[in-house]
Amino acid sequence: MGLVNAVVPSAELRAETERWCQDLLARSPTALALAKQSFNADTAHLAGVADLGFTALELFYETPEAMEGVTAFREKRAPDFRRFPRR
Repeated sequence: MGLVNAVVPSAELRAETERWCQDLLARSPTALALAKQSFNADTAHLAGVADLGFTALELFYETPEAMEGVTAFREKRAPDFRRFPRR
């Protein structure tokens, strides 16, 4: 899983930690959140699965598919999901 990526002497620990932090800060926050939650889903049981589900819902709400549902509701019409692929 890549959970241990480096072993360094104590004197170099802070500098190595700073390098890892800078690398993480350059990554997608959403991708990191999903990766972290997927690691926790197995051991945190319901809480981990719930966190993963909520993150997925937040991502879905930002899609054009979700916007079609919201727009249709506001316009009091049936949504037209035909242009969105079935998974």
